[in-house]
Amino acid sequence: EGVATVSCAGGNVSVCTLPVTHAPFSGTALTVTVGGLLGGHSGAEIDKGRGNANLLMGRVLYAISERTPLRLISVGGGLKDNAIPRESRAVIMAADTAAAQAAISDMDAALRHEYAAADPDVFVRAETAQPQQLPMDEASTQRAVCMLCCLPNGIQAMSRDIPGLVQTSLNLGILTTDADAVRLTFSVRSSVNREKFGLIDQLKALAARFGGSYSESGEYPAWEYQKDSRLREVMVEVFEAQYGRKPVVEAIHAGLECGIFSDRLPGLDAVSFGPQMHDIHTSREKLDIASTARTWEYLVAVLERL
Repeated sequence: EGVATVSCAGGNVSVCTLPVTHAPFSGTALTVTVGGLLGGHSGAEIDKGRGNANLLMGRVLYAISERTPLRLISVGGGLKDNAIPRESRAVIMAADTAAAQAAISDMDAALRHEYAAADPDVFVRAETAQPQQLPMDEASTQRAVCMLCCLPNGIQAMSRDIPGLVQTSLNLGILTTDADAVRLTFSVRSSVNREKFGLIDQLKALAARFGGSYSESGEYPAWEYQKDSRLREVMVEVFEAQYGRKPVVEAIHAGLECGIFSDRLPGLDAVSFGPQMHDIHTSREKLDIASTARTWEYLVAVLERL
């Protein structure tokens, strides 16, 4: 109650798939872990500056490859596309174990310093491993490591209309490896449709450049902010008259039904509002009845004014 939502993000789930091949390699097997991160929701917490474990793993693997030849056996992290991954693990074969450990130690110190404020418990560590399969060959390893280092992630644009609103972002939420491929799954979001599609095209181009493929699912449209909205003006005026204070006018970096309505009805003037609710999407969900009565009176007054 007291919040008028006037814009939301559209998005989709994007998947980049990199095919891999395997070949023998002489070296020591290590399990490398990037962990201790806070994670969070990729819409609500994407602006907190928290580390994405999968992206940080790409940096760690590249740092190791600068010190010693390595081959990737597997890499994985994250459970949901819309959650910032807290931990990522890679199993590698390193030609020079001491050089690999030195690179890992240096990255541990560097990330602890870099994320001292946003993710103070981040760590990078390694332990010996017993691999169950052949490592990837040199070309497959290079493609996977390079793509992890080159991928866009996090905030891509902030809104110029609504201060503090994340306009466009993406999150590498799930990273997996199977016998034939490395798969990278993203949650893509933007409150401007053309930016969403531009970001998707960027992922398509990167996947193709590294010899992979792209697929997507769950596409939903953005509800773009309207600078000129008679409905919003009326609703603000009526709210002030009824409540004696201004409502909160905001946009959210997540999807709402108004995005679908505005996509099907070009030029639609819309505002999303409602009564006070608690613990939504849980078995404890509750609706405030007194708030519902006030919201009904507000709705009737808005319709009268319109």
